[in-house]
Amino acid sequence: MVCLSLHNVKKLLLTMQPGPMPLRLPDLEIRSGTVSDSAAIGRILAHGWRQAYAGFMPDDELGPRVDPAYRAKELETWLSTEFDTNGELLLVAEHAGRAAGFLAARLGDRNDVGSVGQITLLYVSPESQGRGIGKRLLLEAIGWLEARAQGPISIGAFEQNPYRPFYDAIGGVVVKQVMVRVDAFEWPVVVYLWPSPQALREGILVKGA
Repeated sequence: MVCLSLHNVKKLLLTMQPGPMPLRLPDLEIRSGTVSDSAAIGRILAHGWRQAYAGFMPDDELGPRVDPAYRAKELETWLSTEFDTNGELLLVAEHAGRAAGFLAARLGDRNDVGSVGQITLLYVSPESQGRGIGKRLLLEAIGWLEARAQGPISIGAFEQNPYRPFYDAIGGVVVKQVMVRVDAFEWPVVVYLWPSPQALREGILVKGA
């Protein structure tokens, strides 16, 4: 595995060909999310669930999960009462004064795959997709993980999620399948693993370029 120095990363970014690459929106701001972002994040999350999961989840299973107001309230409760700044991260990507995507991460393992950190949520609004915003969010999260957890990083995704190949493209290896219950149904979720935050960065900058 090749470890990229800061110099080589900068050189790589300068030689990238035109296209929707991770750092091509100079006016995109990646910042910490707060409870005041609940409505904006709720909108993105609700639309993301409808876009990604409506193809295999029935309407009654999606239920309020595709309602922006419901999602906003859900997020407001989480951020105001349960969010732990010592072990959790929330990032918002803001473009032209409007939230365009968000990411949540946390320290620790899940599903017994040996990870020391995990990306738990990553969504980009439909109108902002294809511009490298998801990659920008991941790159920012990697810095946070590097400072706190040197070891494997995991991301889970519904097996039938049509956007799951993105994780294959950036070097993720499926190490486990688990069943996750959503109300009355159980759905298969695959867990991707990268051996380190640096490996995830390399996957984004090189394999996913």
